[in-house]
Amino acid sequence: MESNVSLVRRLGSMSYDLFLVFSLVFFVSGIVIIIISNKQAITSPIFFFLCPLPLTYGYFALSWVKGKQTLGMKAWKFEIVQSNGTHITYSQSLIRFFLASISLVGIGFVFQLFNKHKIPLHDYYSKTYLTSTIK
Repeated sequence: MESNVSLVRRLGSMSYDLFLVFSLVFFVSGIVIIIISNKQAITSPIFFFLCPLPLTYGYFALSWVKGKQTLGMKAWKFEIVQSNGTHITYSQSLIRFFLASISLVGIGFVFQLFNKHKIPLHDYYSKTYLTSTIK
């Protein structure tokens, strides 16, 4: 299945979601720090991965699986689906989430420019694609 969402729209949506996820992680991490810090600074590098990573994945997975779109995708008027048009699964969202980190450095989006289906690396391997909601 071929995606009808341009790279510019994908990047626009990503910028919206970046601000939203940063705010979510900042807020929740602050609450966690207040609760567990006992007025001491938390310097453990493990904490700085254990809190943001599940929160970020949770935001994207719930948005993709339950509603077919994040808030950024909703603003840019497209959604994520399987080839038959149904909601994606949590396993697809996990594959997509982790491979998207490769796409963020550019490799996955270069793949989109030269792929006959016009989909980036993370969509190719998760067997998902983006489709426009503009009628």
